[in-house]
Amino acid sequence: MPATSISFRRVTQFVIPEGLVQITKANVPLGSIRRDTHTLTVGRVVFQKYRCQYTKDIVDEITVYDTNIEDYVEYDQYKKSFDFNIFYSSQQQILFSDATTPVTKKFLKQLAAEDNVELDYQTIHLDMESISGRMPQTKGIRFSTVDEGVTRKNFSGDEVDVNEEAVDALQNDAAIQIIGTLDIGGRGRTVMISQAGTLVSFTSLVYMDDREYPMLEFSLEVLQEIGVLTV
Repeated sequence: MPATSISFRRVTQFVIPEGLVQITKANVPLGSIRRDTHTLTVGRVVFQKYRCQYTKDIVDEITVYDTNIEDYVEYDQYKKSFDFNIFYSSQQQILFSDATTPVTKKFLKQLAAEDNVELDYQTIHLDMESISGRMPQTKGIRFSTVDEGVTRKNFSGDEVDVNEEAVDALQNDAAIQIIGTLDIGGRGRTVMISQAGTLVSFTSLVYMDDREYPMLEFSLEVLQEIGVLTV
């Protein structure tokens, strides 16, 4: 099943040595990255594909059957490996990752720390007020607040962008997430876009089933539609 979420970053430098590049911290293996043998063209944008792996520590209580002692053992922490792709366009200075944003964030931070890697990236600050203005319908807004005992508020509804508090959040650059419809591929698609650099499609991409990476193509169209990219 194709991914329906993707992470994106602005990248001004992305130099990865040939072959398999191991990512370590204090000599402990954390992951790896390898450039794929072929490029990928989406519309008029050429992407270099990288195959990535990252191991993350998960703090959670689980019970596992140990065949050596033929009994169940409880753990409160374990390691989980993630295999994912990164797509980088030097032309657009944009990077997409089909891993979750937390995994992408940790992976890029550790990758940038490697001595033989030249990586300069940042999250793209989004003008949520402008994005809302481009949406035929804004369905949800999440924003920071200084209200006592509250750090975040979520508003949802058919016309959430006419609510006074939501409008203030948009105008004061406090919105950190927005959900709404955009005209992509000739019809309205419901998407979520966050300041953390996450894009989620709530609408099926079945019409793109013949594409190699439908979520990549869809995300590129969304970022063009909201004015982040010009292709």
